[in-house]
Amino acid sequence: MKPKIFLTGSTGFLGKYLKNTLIKNGYSLVCLCRNNLEDSKDKSTIITATDEDFFSKNFLKKAINKCDAIIHLAGIADNNYINNQSDIDELFKINEDFTIKLFTAAQESNIKKFIFMSTIKVCGEYTEDEPFTENTLQTINQTLELDNRLAGNPYVKSKIKAENSLIRNYRDSGDSNYQLLNIIRPPIIYGEGVKGNIKTLIRTIQKGFPLPTSTLNEKRSMISIYNLTDLIVNILKSELTGVIKSCCKDIDISTCDLVRKIAISLDKSRPDFYTPAWLLKIGALVFNKTEMMNKLTKPLLVNDKKTRERFNWEPSLSFEKGMKKTIDSLIN
Repeated sequence: MKPKIFLTGSTGFLGKYLKNTLIKNGYSLVCLCRNNLEDSKDKSTIITATDEDFFSKNFLKKAINKCDAIIHLAGIADNNYINNQSDIDELFKINEDFTIKLFTAAQESNIKKFIFMSTIKVCGEYTEDEPFTENTLQTINQTLELDNRLAGNPYVKSKIKAENSLIRNYRDSGDSNYQLLNIIRPPIIYGEGVKGNIKTLIRTIQKGFPLPTSTLNEKRSMISIYNLTDLIVNILKSELTGVIKSCCKDIDISTCDLVRKIAISLDKSRPDFYTPAWLLKIGALVFNKTEMMNKLTKPLLVNDKKTRERFNWEPSLSFEKGMKKTIDSLIN
């Protein structure tokens, strides 16, 4: 009999696809949702929570009762929702405090596996000499005071603090060697339902607007929701225990090549044009888009060799097929 899974974030980008895949694979699911945001037409059990319930250990222990594993995806996914100090406090409350409450409830309920979705950016905003691995030091700790929520990248810092607290709680428990705490650090994620920069890029190319990207050759790692879901299923099946950090990817690709591959899928010709990199950087400085420019001109690469070996996992869907599914979901 397959384990019973407690899933948070089942209405989100990755959560929707993961939920459907787990159900198709015979897992029984309990999904924690806020204010009836999800229907129960499928075979999952829906538990609706108020804002207060998310931080009630008694409520959470009751919700996860008889579950074998927890997959924790829920959270505020970036800094786009932050406008003031109150928003920053809410981000840390959801991404850090709720995560620790849920993990504590899991420990006290003898849950065997806890999978937490973090981000590769806890290792740094971009790579320099070597790709990031699961053992890369959290360099942001060395340059910024984590308690200063206004400094640096609040979203990344909330994930760092959540990771550190999870590991500390795991080790402080003393008798949790039979458990698996798996922290996944994905790079850019794409797939059906994608939002943010990837969606904007696809829409722009679809409209036929050429982009000044032909000189942007630094590569960044990416992974589709399809391959990331496969990894999560392999982790659920694994007999490993302890604290394990996992990296993952299915491609390293430059902005230039990404634009051209999307254009091919959309049957668009000449999607880019030549613009000197120095001119792009000046434009970014003038329009206060330096952070966006860094994402386009600096590498962020992942080495996931150890994750593939540990969990007997290889990306099953090619980048081309995964991106085609992404594009089809947007234009159809």
